[in-house]
Amino acid sequence: MHCPEQNRLGTGIRRMRQVAAQTLIEALRLRLTVLLSVAGAGLVLMALWLRTFNFGAAELKFIADLGLGVMGLLGTLLAALCTAHLTYRDLDGGLAAVVLTRRVGRGEYLAGKVLGVAALLALFTAALALVLGIMLGVREAQLGATFVPLPIFLQACALVWLKLTLVAAMTLLVCSYAGSELFAVCAGLMLAVVAHLRPFTQAEGWLSWLRLWPNLGLFDAEPLLAGTKLGLTGLLGLTGYWALFMGLFTGLAAYVFWHREI
Repeated sequence: MHCPEQNRLGTGIRRMRQVAAQTLIEALRLRLTVLLSVAGAGLVLMALWLRTFNFGAAELKFIADLGLGVMGLLGTLLAALCTAHLTYRDLDGGLAAVVLTRRVGRGEYLAGKVLGVAALLALFTAALALVLGIMLGVREAQLGATFVPLPIFLQACALVWLKLTLVAAMTLLVCSYAGSELFAVCAGLMLAVVAHLRPFTQAEGWLSWLRLWPNLGLFDAEPLLAGTKLGLTGLLGLTGYWALFMGLFTGLAAYVFWHREI
């Protein structure tokens, strides 16, 4: 026999999965997604002009840093813009009200939204990682040099994805109470900038209050590319850190959204 709690949990997961799938489909149809994806691939491919030089491993590191930087920058824009646009399109168009009348809880609705955007960011990161990986593989063969093993490269791309999903969760929190899409986008990007300033708050000073905010600097991939091994313990620790703030931001957004009139 299945207990009622298990049935409710399974039903809730199915509803969140349905909202996430619909969010992903809507996100893939946005011109913004296509534009940023094509722009990201183009910026990564701009590193091909280095083929006229032979810098050995230094060139490979530059290409990797440039590619991961492009993924982080354009991915941050995509996370904030897509989260805000899809949320307010549902709110302004009345779709959110229709969905919430079908026994879908507000917390389930927001969790499905952030999961859908996270799936979009995973596809975005994977696409640019594929372009970057092919470029690095070709240049490694041409130069006869070895940069980093494939598992290390995949870990670096995974760290970028974790960072981007945190930006999406921050933006979702703003969307839960903000009255306009423009404000939500600007506030989400500002919160991402604040999270990038977190590494500078180690010493006492006026920025010390930022220690309560997540530290996106922990997800920088440069140490991995420089040869610093993350290890299983470090990877699990970062994953737990990410899960903690993802749950916190989504939970706060659900609480605020619960008291919002739709």
